[in-house]
Amino acid sequence: MKKGKKLSDKKIIFWVLSIFCILLIGATVYTVLMSRKASEEVQGEAQDTQDQFVTYNGKKYEKNPDIRMILFLGVDKESTAELDGNPGTNGQSDSINLLVLNTKEKTGQFLQISRDTIVPIDVYDVQGEKILTEEGQLALQYAYGDGKEKSCRLTKEKVEELLYGISIPDYFALTIDGISVAADAVGGIPITVPKDYTYLDPAFQEGAEITLNGRLTETYVRGRNTEELDSNVERMERQSQVMQALLSQLKTEEVQESYASIYQKMQPYLVTNMSFERLESLAEYEISDEILTLPGEIKEEDGKAAFYPEEIKTREFILKLVYKEIES
Repeated sequence: MKKGKKLSDKKIIFWVLSIFCILLIGATVYTVLMSRKASEEVQGEAQDTQDQFVTYNGKKYEKNPDIRMILFLGVDKESTAELDGNPGTNGQSDSINLLVLNTKEKTGQFLQISRDTIVPIDVYDVQGEKILTEEGQLALQYAYGDGKEKSCRLTKEKVEELLYGISIPDYFALTIDGISVAADAVGGIPITVPKDYTYLDPAFQEGAEITLNGRLTETYVRGRNTEELDSNVERMERQSQVMQALLSQLKTEEVQESYASIYQKMQPYLVTNMSFERLESLAEYEISDEILTLPGEIKEEDGKAAFYPEEIKTREFILKLVYKEIES
């Protein structure tokens, strides 16, 4: 009997210790999980806060809530082109312009971004799965989408990365043949030719004041001297000039009365996540004649132009463009 009682006591002690260990392990696991969750929450808050507040060279900056971005893309493909679905064959973003709007002051300014800017390009297979990332011209990222919304989104994300994570909620892409339609739809685009571009068309004499019809508009914004490494720089200037002139044309009374009709004519040639009302509201903004560009240099790589933004100057440029300094 005494031996049996001792065995029973040992069993009781064993189970008590086992339960205690289980509770101890459970409490430890719970503490670890809760600590990890709290850490993740703090990291999440830090990530959100980092986007809103920035410290640079000892100074604190806050994102300007009145700034809103729209990415305008001129796509080097025809709207009627049959897309075969093969990676890299869905057109390129030949023209990349970021419209920076101040919604409070109702002002805007264009930032030109060179199609030749070297960025990490995400390459996708025919199933839409990402297979690798390699350096290439920014214009190529569009080709690895679907030629529509996905292409715009992929390009937009690369521009956001290039500009250190700024948010670009809206995009507007227009195909080559859509450029002609847009120009004719608004009754032509009046411009003053800044330099001698008669090698593109005899009408493009320096200082000439002309109204671009559809054909001339396409020639003006697409043409370039491929023998010159930096020929895309002048083409970018012409593209932004036409974009500014087009937005100014949208402010005229006769064009405003035809917004719905113009939008309907352009729909087959454009891809956008913006509503008609949102696009229409752009006429309320005063767009600056000054065109911004990223600081950097052009190099020749494998016979092609490669633009590399200067990191420090670009960071400071974005701070000035999107943020405002917090007074101590």
